[in-house]
Amino acid sequence: MDFDIKELPKRAKKEGEFDNRGFLIEFLTRKELREENKEFAHVYLATIAPNTIRGNHYHKETEEFFVIMSGKAKIILEDIKTKERKEILLDASENHIKRIRYGPNIAHAIKNISKETLFLTAYITRPYDHNDQQEYFLLKN
Repeated sequence: MDFDIKELPKRAKKEGEFDNRGFLIEFLTRKELREENKEFAHVYLATIAPNTIRGNHYHKETEEFFVIMSGKAKIILEDIKTKERKEILLDASENHIKRIRYGPNIAHAIKNISKETLFLTAYITRPYDHNDQQEYFLLKN
């Protein structure tokens, strides 16, 4: 299955010492992108209400990176060709943020399992076109 998880440390003035300003995360760098994806495409922010799901589809051509900035989530990934399925729990309250990357033809659903609104930041490698969304709904939770 074409996906991976990378721990992104929360940065502060000194390692582990956050001040009243909060923290900074280096979400994605140019050197982490495949050569064919080096041109800027699309960044988005989303919220997910408690006990609801976003995503629940796959893209035929798009690679996507995302992090949960606050809250807890259950991520469901499924390879549409092999039917291999993974469930991943993410909790933004830890000392690091986990970034998930998945490739084309990986169905993905993000469920907010916390009691407050979940905040998500994402980057997709193909500009979003409202007339040709390249989204194909699939997963049953």
